[in-house]
Amino acid sequence: MKKIGLTAMALALGFSITNSFVSAQDAQAVSVASIYAAPQDFAAAQGQKQWFYQKSAGTVYSNLAYDATGDRWQAAANTGYPWVNKDSMHPSKDFDAVLKWVSPGKGTITIGGTVKKGDAKGDGILATIKKDKTTLWSAVVKTTDGYTPALKEVAVEKGTAIYFQVNSRESMNNDHTLWNPVVQYKASSVQPAASAQGVKTAAAVKSAAAAPSAAGSTTAGGYALSVASCGAVANDGKDDYGAFAACLDKAKSQGKYVAVPAGEYHLSKILTIDGVKLIGAGMAKTTLISTDPLNGSIDLKGNNAKLSNVKHVYQTTVARGDGSNEKNSITVRGATNFTIDSVYVYKSSTAGILVQGGSKGGVITNNTVDSTGADGIHITDGSSGILIENNKVKATGDDTIAVVSYAQDGPAVHDIKIRRNDVGYLSKARGIAVVGGTDVLIEGNSVKDTQMAGIYIAVEANYNTVNVDRIAVKNNTIEHAGIHEPENHPNVLIYASQGVIDNVTFSGNTIKNAAHRGIGVWGDGQIKDIYFTGNTLINTAGANTTFKAGTIHLSDNKGF
Repeated sequence: MKKIGLTAMALALGFSITNSFVSAQDAQAVSVASIYAAPQDFAAAQGQKQWFYQKSAGTVYSNLAYDATGDRWQAAANTGYPWVNKDSMHPSKDFDAVLKWVSPGKGTITIGGTVKKGDAKGDGILATIKKDKTTLWSAVVKTTDGYTPALKEVAVEKGTAIYFQVNSRESMNNDHTLWNPVVQYKASSVQPAASAQGVKTAAAVKSAAAAPSAAGSTTAGGYALSVASCGAVANDGKDDYGAFAACLDKAKSQGKYVAVPAGEYHLSKILTIDGVKLIGAGMAKTTLISTDPLNGSIDLKGNNAKLSNVKHVYQTTVARGDGSNEKNSITVRGATNFTIDSVYVYKSSTAGILVQGGSKGGVITNNTVDSTGADGIHITDGSSGILIENNKVKATGDDTIAVVSYAQDGPAVHDIKIRRNDVGYLSKARGIAVVGGTDVLIEGNSVKDTQMAGIYIAVEANYNTVNVDRIAVKNNTIEHAGIHEPENHPNVLIYASQGVIDNVTFSGNTIKNAAHRGIGVWGDGQIKDIYFTGNTLINTAGANTTFKAGTIHLSDNKGF
């Protein structure tokens, strides 16, 4: 509808059209009625004609940034979601797209306009109109016909915020939404300009309109932003996802970290920590509970992301199934210089901590990983420069700590240090495994009571993994591994069913009390130089050593 059409409509209804910014010298009274139409009023500045362009998570609202190229307001992230333009909106998976109108004074408003999908694909969106914190209208919109909510005689005060909000529901795919809100504002009375409540200058009104609402303000000072300031409430049993997502976003923009006080907090979706730090009060004090067993991972991405001093647990788990990463406890997705420290991972449907996407320069330290459906700590997909140190990993559904390089993923995982970890405790597969990879140090670890081999160095045809080269296994204790029958793994196993294994060195290790045999080297692949220097083997069950392949170099060992 053109501006002239709105003017004609207003005159027919007995309203007058005014600009929301009125100069003191030209106006002697506030207009009786005004019409604010979002498409016609769209501007490249926040607060023009009372309109703001925002995103929200939970109860926290923050301004979007204007993109002149696309002539829209959008998030600063590379994806650009969520975004708002003159007549349409698109949410992201973490944030609603929001168009906000702020009342210029006391009076009543009538709200019109149609909201509809850009197409009929996807699972629809949740459209909501709020007055400050009160929902006035809400509906799931799935069609291109949509809805035309009619809200009349809604009382407002000066500064009352009206939010037109689009939520992505389960998926943000095909969530392009057309919305053309119109707000008809009628002042409660005519007020002289000279009174205390009179008309301000254009500059003063613009300044007031541009000020953020209380819902978007930050109360935390210093370098920390508490999730409590974003609306999270400990121990109330309600979903805190929105507050966490909003706090992480605000903290990143303000150069702060997110502090999580003691207590239990519920998360209904995957929580993404993107280049920011989330720090709890301690793994025994702060608990994050994921309520969706299919979408409960805490994802780390970007540069310098950190998760520490929390416990993460799933409320319920499901079968491992396809091993979906959304069911991990923590997933590192292409992050650089990340930190996972002092986190208690308890009960995930798949992996405890998965590092993928070529992540670089991370540390995984001082964590406890317990009762996972898959590997405890798994490094894959060309990731490199990772330190895994001082972790306790137990009762996992697969390997406790694994470095795995699949041929289809490109470059091998490399430059990994696995030091001083305590692993095993009836985990269902191997203790520490390198299945494809280069330049891996395994040093000072304790491995015991695993169903399969305690230390496993391999190239596997079944999983099409790449070659192994330059692996150093130093000063570890491997005890009572290979429990499961009929596999009867040794405490230490080097195995190649394809490819090449070369330059593997075992030195200063204590290998004892094997369930079935001590050390094995075999397979149909090519096994080259394997070195055993200064190791101690204490074995009473089965063969001490079974060397069926490779060039074995033995020096100063005890027990073999």
